[in-house]
Amino acid sequence: MKKVLLLAYHYPPLGGVAVMRVLRFSRYLSAHGWEPVVLCVKDGPKHEPRDLTLLEEIPPSISVERVKCLEPDNYSDSWDIPREKIVRNLFKTFDKVLFPDDRALWIRPATKRALQLIRQHDIKVVWATAQPWSTLVAGRNIKRACGLPLVLDFRDDWTSSNADFRKVKRLAKEQALERSVLASADAVVSVTPHIVEQLKARAPSALKPENFHYIPNGFDPSHFEGIKARTNEDKFTIVHTGGLYHLRPIKPFLEALEAWFAQHPERRQQVEIQLAGRTTDSIKEDIEQSPAASCFNIMGFVDHRTVRQLILGADLNLLMIERVKTAAWLFTGKVFEYIGARKPILMLGPNPSPLAELLTDTGLGTICSYQTPKETAKILECLFQAKDEKSDLRNERQIERYNAHHQTGQLAHIFEEVTRREKND
Repeated sequence: MKKVLLLAYHYPPLGGVAVMRVLRFSRYLSAHGWEPVVLCVKDGPKHEPRDLTLLEEIPPSISVERVKCLEPDNYSDSWDIPREKIVRNLFKTFDKVLFPDDRALWIRPATKRALQLIRQHDIKVVWATAQPWSTLVAGRNIKRACGLPLVLDFRDDWTSSNADFRKVKRLAKEQALERSVLASADAVVSVTPHIVEQLKARAPSALKPENFHYIPNGFDPSHFEGIKARTNEDKFTIVHTGGLYHLRPIKPFLEALEAWFAQHPERRQQVEIQLAGRTTDSIKEDIEQSPAASCFNIMGFVDHRTVRQLILGADLNLLMIERVKTAAWLFTGKVFEYIGARKPILMLGPNPSPLAELLTDTGLGTICSYQTPKETAKILECLFQAKDEKSDLRNERQIERYNAHHQTGQLAHIFEEVTRREKND
């Protein structure tokens, strides 16, 4: 069996969509003829959530190497802790050291350990996934040092998504680094069609269109086996998982609820909305001030097993897309967990958009605009009335496109392709 080095800053027990993508691939690669060796950060930022239950999902056959990294975010940015504030200010003063991001101090130790692992395990391919972008830089450095085929995985659009938040000189420097990283790649993977097209347009001529591949986030079918759904037979349960903050506001949904309850006052006692994920204080204030406040159960961060129980037990899973100018191109990772649960999905966001089309194709999704609360209220009533109906519009063929087994097979095919290309060269 051939071995591949998976270079990923995030891995369990860190939580989040980034972790789940790497975990899915590492779990299923062996079924496609590739044995993964995972190289990740040892501890990670202390403010990021931990999900210890995910450690149980790492097969014992997988070798996981953890590299220490000095984390600037671990130092307080408040004078309440003067010593840590001074250290944080030093990082800010020497900002050039932290380029392209705050994980830049991970590049050197990750590269050094990767080269040792390549010799030790007879690695055939390196797969580097980002964010952080520093991981892609480490992948480039590894390629330069040993010449192994390099597959880059962009979970976000590096320089386009950062353009509005960067000074001109800083952005130009990042764009030059991105071109350098792309020039080192043998293949490039991304999670949305839009990012794939953007990367193609910016890529050096040595990278051909056929070297770019679209593999979206997906779901692991094993995550739903033996899971007991959290159900509330007395309530119509709406579940939202993931963080809520200023770019993903709750007010449009509150307006829709208020319009719904105005037309059907009895629903106020028949509906429960469960919010599983980090919620900012301003979002909590909006909920508290709403006439629908009594319907909400704000749960905070919960482990992934609990998330699965919630979305399996939901009558409706809620998806709210960030209100940014690139909203039409976003593919939030949690939508694929929703798809794996095969429960109805209500999306508040742009339509038409690739994500809206995806949800429609699976037969699971209903799309509403942020700007039309009264229309959304009508949709909520229709979904409420359809709760106990037996009709099933799910399109299993489309749903299976996002099954981790299938997606890992696509990735393994790319590994085969780049290694074969290297031999021919």
